[in-house]
Amino acid sequence: MQQYPVPSNEAARLRLLHELELLDTEADPIFDRITLLVKELLNADAALISLIDHERQWFKSKVGLDEPETPRQVSFCTHVVATGETMVVEDAIKDKRFCNNPYVVTADGVRAYAGAPITLYGEYHLGTLCVICNQPREFSSAELRYLETFADWIAATITDRFEIDNHRAEREVLAQGPVCAVVWRIDPDVHLSYVAENASRVLGYEPDYLLRDDVNYESIVHLDERQELLDRMQRLIDGEEDALEMDYRVLAEHEGKPVIRWVHHYARADKDQEGNVLRVRGYLLDDSKGKALELQLQEANDNFDIALTAGGFFTWSWLIQDNHLEVSHRWQEFLGYTVGEKKKFNWRDLVHPDDLDFLQAKLNDHIKGPASRFEARFRLRHKEGHYAWIHSVGRLVERDAQGRAVKMTGIHHDISEQVANEEFLHQQAAILELVSHVQHEFMLAKDFSEVCDYALPRLMKMTSTSVGFVGELPAESRKCNLLLVHGLQLGVDGDDTYSKLIRQGLEIEVGGDVVKNVLLRGEPEFCHEPISALELSFKPVTLPPLKNGLILPLYFKREVVGLMVLANTAHSFERRLLSLLRPMLDTLGTLMHMRRMDQERVAAVNELRRLATTDELTGVVNRRVFWEAIEQRYDEFMRYQAPVTVAIIDLDHFKRVNDTYGHAAGDEVLREFCQRSKQQLREIDLLGRLGGEEFAILLPYTGADDAQLALERIRKAIAAQPFLFDEHAIEVTISVGLTELKAEDQKLDDWMARADEALYRAKEKGRNQSVTA
Repeated sequence: MQQYPVPSNEAARLRLLHELELLDTEADPIFDRITLLVKELLNADAALISLIDHERQWFKSKVGLDEPETPRQVSFCTHVVATGETMVVEDAIKDKRFCNNPYVVTADGVRAYAGAPITLYGEYHLGTLCVICNQPREFSSAELRYLETFADWIAATITDRFEIDNHRAEREVLAQGPVCAVVWRIDPDVHLSYVAENASRVLGYEPDYLLRDDVNYESIVHLDERQELLDRMQRLIDGEEDALEMDYRVLAEHEGKPVIRWVHHYARADKDQEGNVLRVRGYLLDDSKGKALELQLQEANDNFDIALTAGGFFTWSWLIQDNHLEVSHRWQEFLGYTVGEKKKFNWRDLVHPDDLDFLQAKLNDHIKGPASRFEARFRLRHKEGHYAWIHSVGRLVERDAQGRAVKMTGIHHDISEQVANEEFLHQQAAILELVSHVQHEFMLAKDFSEVCDYALPRLMKMTSTSVGFVGELPAESRKCNLLLVHGLQLGVDGDDTYSKLIRQGLEIEVGGDVVKNVLLRGEPEFCHEPISALELSFKPVTLPPLKNGLILPLYFKREVVGLMVLANTAHSFERRLLSLLRPMLDTLGTLMHMRRMDQERVAAVNELRRLATTDELTGVVNRRVFWEAIEQRYDEFMRYQAPVTVAIIDLDHFKRVNDTYGHAAGDEVLREFCQRSKQQLREIDLLGRLGGEEFAILLPYTGADDAQLALERIRKAIAAQPFLFDEHAIEVTISVGLTELKAEDQKLDDWMARADEALYRAKEKGRNQSVTA
C-alpha cells in the first residue's frame, strides 16, 4: 500500500483544524441530518463527515458505520484532502491505491466510494463528506453534485460558527478591557446604535445614556476637538478616508466633579458590494495615563530646548551630499527666520565671504584630515543683512558604504556680544574654548563630574587660584543648605580623597553667613580678607585656610541652581573677573538645569516603558512580555536543549472573593499573591499575569522536578496564612499545572497546551495542588 499524500499547506491546515475545536466533540444534529439525507439520496451503505487529523481520520458524523475513527494511512478521504477535488472509486478492488487496504479486502468491505472536500477559506481542505458502498457502482453527475453541494454547506456552517464565536469572544474581551467598541448607524441620521458595556469605565458615561435619541456622541467631546471629529467622521462616511484615527478629550463627571479623559479613537466604515457605507465601527481607548505621560515628556523636551536656548545654544545638522543645513527652531529665530519659513539652509550662502575659506579648511581638517572634531568661529548673515558671530562645534556622525561623509551634527553658540568687546577678546576666547568643550563633553557623556574635572582646574589656572569647588543645589531645595558636589580642588597635589565619593554622589552641608547670602540672594561675593568658618564651611569636607575667595552663584533663568567657589589667589579679585567668568557660569547653570530636565525625561520614558510591559494592578510582566519570553526560551531550547519549565497558576474560587468581599479585596489578593510568589522565586524566574486570576511562571534552566519543588513552595506560602483585607481574613489556595519543554514539542502551543492540561487535572483532583505533565 502506498504512502498517503499530504497537501502542501499541511501545517497551516492542521492549525486551522485544531483551532476550530471540532475534533472529539459531541454529535451535531445538523450534521447528522445531512449525512442521513446524503446516504438516502445516493442510496449508499454509509455516509460520513470525515476530518483528517495528523495521524487519523475522525468522523464528526456517521451513518452506517460503527467506528469513530480510523488510521489516516488507510483513509480514502486523505486523498481528497491532498488534491482538494471530489474523488470517485467505482471498484476499490481494481484500484491500485486501495486494493490492499484492510477495509477493502475484508468480506463486505468498501467497494465503491465518493468523497467531496470540505474546504474553508478556499484553500484549507479539512476533510470530506463521503459515501461508502459495499458493492461496486457508478455515481451519476447529479449525485456528485448533491455531494459537493452538501459539502459546501457543511464548510459554510463551520466557517459561520467559527466567525460568530470569534466575534462573540472578541466582544466579551473588549467589554472587560480598556477598549470600548461602538457602532454608528448612518440612516436615517448618524447616531450610535451599539455601545459596549464598559463605556462607563472608558468614557465615564453609561451605554443607555449614549444610545438615547436626544444625545449626540459629539456632545461629550471637548469643544476644541469636536468639529475636527465631526469633519473626519463625515469624510469617512463620504468615502474620502479609509479610516479615522485621532486623540481627543471627553468631558465627564466623577463624584459630581468635572473630569477630562483622553480617548484614542479608531474607526472604519462597513461597506456593501457597491461601496456604499452601511455603518461605522469604532474602538475607543482610555488613553488618559498615556497622554499625561506623553504631555509630560513633551514638556521635558520643550524645557530641554529652552535650556539650550537660554544658554545661547542652537543645534544644527549638515547634510553634506545635498549641501543643506538643517537647524533647530531657535537657530532660525536667532537669524531672524520664522519657523517654517525656511527648513533647509545652504550654509555657504550665509557665511561671511571673508570667513568662507577659513571655515572650509576647518571642515576639511575634520572630514578628511586628523581633526577629531570641527570647531570654528565665524560670521553668519542675519535675515536683515547684518552678521552675527558664531562659535560652532561639530562632529561627523555618518558615512556611506564608500566612506564618504554624509552627515555632521553640532552646536552653535552666539558669541556676538563677546567678540564686540575687543578689550576682553583674548581672555574670553580662552573661556569660550573651555565652554565649548564643556558643552561638547556634556552633550556626549552626560557626566557632569567629568565636565567639572576638566573645567575646574582650567578655571583655577585662569584666575590664579588654588582652591576650587562646583556644587549643585538638589531640585526643589528650599533651605539651600545642601549641595551635590561635582568638582573639588583643595590645592594639595595628588590628593584624591574625595574623588571616589564625588563619583558616588557626595553631598555636603554648607554653612556660614557669606555662602548662605550668595545662595539665598543670588548675588556674588568678593572676599578680600581671610574667610572664617562662620562665613563659609563645608561638612564633612575640611577646607584649607582661605585667605580670600570669590563665591559665585550658578543660575538658570534667575534661579540659583548651584555654587562655584574660587579661593586663595596671590592677587586680589577684580570685578572684571565676573564678566569674564559669566559664560562659564551661565553654561554650568544651564547644564545643571539640562541635567535635571534629562533626568525627568528619562524618568518619563521609563514610566512609558513600564506601562507597556507590566501589569498595572500587580506589577508583574503582562501577557505580551511573558509570551515573548517563552518564545525566546523555546528557541533557545531548540538550539541548545537548555531545560526550561513553564507553570500556569489559577487562584482557586477567586470569583467568591470578589462576590464576598468586593473587587477591591480581589485586587489586594492578586497583589499579595504576586508578592508572596516572587519571594519564593529566583531572579531569573519570570512571573507574569495572563489575565484575570490566571498567572504563569517561566523557570529557565530548570527541569520539571526542581520546578515542582519551587511551585510547591509557592503553593504552601499562599495557603500558609490568610490574606488580610479590612479586618477580613481571606483563605486563598492555588492550583498549578507545570510541564517541562520536550524535544518532541513541534511548536510552542504543544508545550503550553500540556501545561493547561496539567492545570485542568489539578482542579479536577480537588484544587490546592500542583500537577506535572
